[in-house]
Amino acid sequence: MKTTLIGAALLIATGFMPAASFAANAQELKIATEAGYPPFEYRNPNGQLEGFDIDIGNELCKRLQRQCVWIDQSFDSLIPGLKARKFDLANSTMTATEARKKVIDFSTPMYIVPVKLMVKKGSGLEPTAESLKGKRVGVQQGTTMETYARKYWAPKGVNVVSYPSYTNAYVDVTAGRLDATFQEAQSAVEGFLSKPEGADYELAQMTLDDPILNDPIAMGLRQGNPLKADVDKTLKAMLADGTIQGFAKKYFAEGLIQFPAQ
Repeated sequence: MKTTLIGAALLIATGFMPAASFAANAQELKIATEAGYPPFEYRNPNGQLEGFDIDIGNELCKRLQRQCVWIDQSFDSLIPGLKARKFDLANSTMTATEARKKVIDFSTPMYIVPVKLMVKKGSGLEPTAESLKGKRVGVQQGTTMETYARKYWAPKGVNVVSYPSYTNAYVDVTAGRLDATFQEAQSAVEGFLSKPEGADYELAQMTLDDPILNDPIAMGLRQGNPLKADVDKTLKAMLADGTIQGFAKKYFAEGLIQFPAQ
């Protein structure tokens, strides 16, 4: 007879089953992410997944007594994958926009990150259509930055270039094929500015204040998934007890991540 999830939890509590044995028997929780967006989600030199969202996801699985199964795939395939029931959650710095809420559900908000334009030092470029007219600006496919740039900049003469990941965009920056990139500030710092090739670049001074860009980051779920109630309850508890804030201190300078009021 198979050990039930509740029974396994009781055995752990009473010391009769090692945690490793429980993990093997626990129900899987499949979480999709795109591991090319440090420090939120990335692969370390050994090929293992790490990052802020990965820490949050692993803690969520632990508290739900589920076995985390991470699936690494492109950001723009996350929503189709959820709808096709390929995985349970999408946890990849996904902004909970009104447009996305029409096709998937979102967990309770986890955090908010400021969005910045990354430019060459001394260029004077700022995140406005007037400043960027005739310039080439890199964004990641399927992100709110792409949505904003195509809505407000492209019609006014800005060349918006979409990439499957910012890693590709940063390569084109150094090669002179882009004048700027538009992303969460911390991603630019970790993914490019902190590296030798980023020495001649900086974040523009201006920070945009627009609903498209300031929606919170949350986990995506298939519409109607009953898992949402448990995910929301657990994430709220992790915010209330400071767990998520503690994870943030591992990856971010003060002020680069904001948290919803508790």
